[in-house]
Amino acid sequence: MRKLVPYIFALSLFVLSVCKLSAQTTDKKEKYPFVYVCSSVQIPGGDLKDRFGTSFDIGGGLGYKFKSNIILGIESTYIFGNDVKENPLEGLLNQFNQITNMYGEISDITMRQDGLQIKATAGKIFPVFGSNQNSGIYLRGSFGFLQHKIYIENQGNNTPQVLDDYRKGYDRLCNGLMVSEFVGWQNFSSKSAMHFLIGFEISQAWTQNRRSWDFATNQKIDAQRLDLLYTFKIAYYIPFYKREATNYFYY
Repeated sequence: MRKLVPYIFALSLFVLSVCKLSAQTTDKKEKYPFVYVCSSVQIPGGDLKDRFGTSFDIGGGLGYKFKSNIILGIESTYIFGNDVKENPLEGLLNQFNQITNMYGEISDITMRQDGLQIKATAGKIFPVFGSNQNSGIYLRGSFGFLQHKIYIENQGNNTPQVLDDYRKGYDRLCNGLMVSEFVGWQNFSSKSAMHFLIGFEISQAWTQNRRSWDFATNQKIDAQRLDLLYTFKIAYYIPFYKREATNYFYY
């Protein structure tokens, strides 16, 4: 959590700085569909922190904002990171702590985090600090699906021990249901391109290993997991406003 303190502080300053700008836009509540792109920095917790370090995601979503300031939507993101704390390939190491390929050479193998999340979202905007009626503090809950694994890459594809179906015996693929809670600032402007979201999200996922056998431990891993994510999130929105009819008078 300490790693997120600078992000939370920056978020607070950013929210206050855009309040004045938001106040210059329309004071009428509106309804419209939208699409958006988003990105996050994620700090793992629970069982997930034993396997991975800090990760990132990128993706997008779509939704609909009602005049009541309730927002419904769906979101999907791809998760990636280079900090893998477990080494499922330890059993393949020789006496020199190396893995050799089919030519007797040292294998070039890298591991990284690979995953995704898909969720349905529901939230509401609460105008504050003099913001326009379509912007303000945004509270959102989500329900969906989280998946992650250790992606094993062999440059040259010359190490049969970690290729094709053998790779699956080491990647520790896990997935399961997740819920998330978000608090931040949602900004929609009718007079500028300042349509964005910024905030902090906590996610809880109940996952389980989905491989029938784990080669590293020579057993099936079926323990239930509680994976947590502490996320600093930003997004840019493209709302689709309905054009107002224009009346022309001829004399």
